[in-house]
Amino acid sequence: MKEALILFFLIVSYNYLLYYITAKDLALIPLFPENPEEIILVIAFNSALYIGWFFGERRKLVTILGYLFFFQTVLLSLVKKDPYTFVSTAFPVIFTLMLVALFKSPFERELERIQKEKEALLEELEKNEEVRQKVEEERERLKKEISLIKLQIEQKERELERAKEAQEKLEEVEKKEKEVNKLKEKLRELEKNLKKQKEKEEKLLESNRKLFQLLELLGRKEDKRRGSKEVRELRKERKKLVKEVLELQDLLEIYSRENEELKKELEKLKSELEGAKKEIAKLLTEKENLSKAVKKKEEIYEEVLRVFLPNVKFTPEALQEFMSLSTQEKRRFLRELEKLEEGTKLESLTNVHGVYKLKFGGGRIYVRKEGDRWVVIGILDTEQDKEKERYIESLRDRLY
Repeated sequence: MKEALILFFLIVSYNYLLYYITAKDLALIPLFPENPEEIILVIAFNSALYIGWFFGERRKLVTILGYLFFFQTVLLSLVKKDPYTFVSTAFPVIFTLMLVALFKSPFERELERIQKEKEALLEELEKNEEVRQKVEEERERLKKEISLIKLQIEQKERELERAKEAQEKLEEVEKKEKEVNKLKEKLRELEKNLKKQKEKEEKLLESNRKLFQLLELLGRKEDKRRGSKEVRELRKERKKLVKEVLELQDLLEIYSRENEELKKELEKLKSELEGAKKEIAKLLTEKENLSKAVKKKEEIYEEVLRVFLPNVKFTPEALQEFMSLSTQEKRRFLRELEKLEEGTKLESLTNVHGVYKLKFGGGRIYVRKEGDRWVVIGILDTEQDKEKERYIESLRDRLY
C-alpha cells in the first residue's frame, strides 16, 4: 500500500509539473494539453494506467493499456491534424507508463507471495511425504516384528507350560531322590546285616568243622562205645548246628535276592533321575530363552509406544501391566493415554504425593510428572473400590 501511495504521488506531481511548465510557457513545445477535453482524456489515460497497475500485472495489462493509449493519441492527432496534440498528450501518458513500469503492483507482490508460499508448501508436502513413507515403512516393520514376536511369545508360552510341567517333574524327581536315599540307607543296613550273617555263618562253619574233627577223634578212640551218652549229645549238637547253617544259608539267599532287587531298583531310579535332570536342564535353557524373548518383547513395546506417545514413558512394572492386557483393552488404554499428549487435566491422588490418575470407564491410569514428560507408573483395568485401594497401597510401596 505504501508503494501505491508513492506512485500516485509521483504521477500527480509529474503531471502537475508538466501542466505548470506548459501553462507558464517555460517549454518550446506544449508538454501537457491545455484543451479541457484533452486534459480529461490524459487524466483518464493516466487513471486507467494506475488502476490497471494496481489490480493487474505490469507486463500484461499495463503494457497493453499503454500501447492502446499511445495509438489513440496518434489517431487523435491525425484526426485533428495537429501534431502538438500528440506531443501534449503523449508526454504525460508515456512518463506515467514509465513510472508505473518501475513499481511492482500489489497484485504482483501478492502473486509472488502466493507463489513462494505455494513452493514452500510443495517442499513441505514433499518432506511430509518422505516422512510419511518412512513412518509407513517403520510401521510396517514394527507390524512384522510385532507379528513375529507374537508368534515367538505363543511358542514361549507353550515352552513355559512345558517348563511348569518340568517343575512338577522336578518335584517328583526330588521325591524320587528321597526314595533313593531311603533305599540306599536300607541297602546299607541290609549289607551290614548280610555282613554280620556272613561272619556268623563263618563262625558256625568253623565250629561245625571243629565238631566234626572232634567226632572223628572220639569215634576212633571209642569205636566200641558208639552208644555212649557224650557221643549222642555231640551228634545232637551237630544236627542243631547243621540246621542253623541251613537256615543261615536260606536267610543269606533271601538277603542276597533283596540286595540284588534293591540294586536294580536303585539303578533304575538313578537312570530316571539322570533323565529328569537332563530334561530339567533343557527346560531351564528354554526358560532362559523365554525370558530373553519376553525382554525383547518389552523392548519392542517400548519402541512402539515411544513412536505413538513421544512424551509418555512407562516404568517396567507399568509396561508389564500394559502387556498383560487384551488387544481391545490395549487400544482403549492407548486412546486414554493420547489425552496426556493433548494436555487433559488430571486428578491428583490425596494419599500418594505427586501421583495423578486418569479416570475413564473401565479402569485407571496412574502417572507422575518428570520434566516435560509423563511417566506411567501403574495401570488398573477395573473400577472395584477394593481393588483400587489395594492397588494404590501397592503403588505407595513401589514408590516409597
